[in-house]
Amino acid sequence: MHSDFARLIGLKGAALASGTIATNWVAGFSAAKSFAYGSLVALIGGLLLVWRHWQVYRCSDDSAEHALRQAYKAAIERYVFAAVMLALGFKILELMPIWLLAGFVVGQTVWLFASVWMRLRTQNDD
Repeated sequence: MHSDFARLIGLKGAALASGTIATNWVAGFSAAKSFAYGSLVALIGGLLLVWRHWQVYRCSDDSAEHALRQAYKAAIERYVFAAVMLALGFKILELMPIWLLAGFVVGQTVWLFASVWMRLRTQNDD
């Protein structure tokens, strides 16, 4: 299980690096900085989710109520974190909005597709 999470984080990090390099090449450094920031917000949001999953996994309380409470807590934390960090990038850091959002969307999309792909891969191995 831990190797799957590490693989997801590595894939997301690779997407962040390659997307930032491509954006720098196409649109310049300022756009690349905005893209990297948006991707990093998505990456850290994914790390929060992995952290909450790990907490539930190693907890001795295996009730459905506890797991549901942790799932709600993780969802709220991710939304609040993303909203605060994106607002910080838009208003205080004054990053380029379209590239910031592009980086965030790419980061979220990589997380979604990588998770689905890995789930399908592990089902086929069984």
